[in-house]
Amino acid sequence: MKRGRPKIDDAPPPRQYTRVFEHGGGETETWHYNLDKFPNGPFKVEMKYSTSHMSFEEQNALLPKTQRKYYNPENDKYVGYGRAKQLGLI
Repeated sequence: MKRGRPKIDDAPPPRQYTRVFEHGGGETETWHYNLDKFPNGPFKVEMKYSTSHMSFEEQNALLPKTQRKYYNPENDKYVGYGRAKQLGLI
């Protein structure tokens, strides 16, 4: 019976490789590594979103009234529920 640590494979690790991460909802991230170009981490990250990505207005409509953002035409900004009620936007 052999004792001690098992022998480690002497093949060097690859110098260029990619890693693909898939998140829920069809979103994927592809991390590109080239240890000769940048030894500390990925040199490029590609993010692809699903086609069912909702716009700001669609996301805002799903929130309760007190958490929505309301458009203030005087200064072209969005304000919270309390401020919108003070300004008479609601």
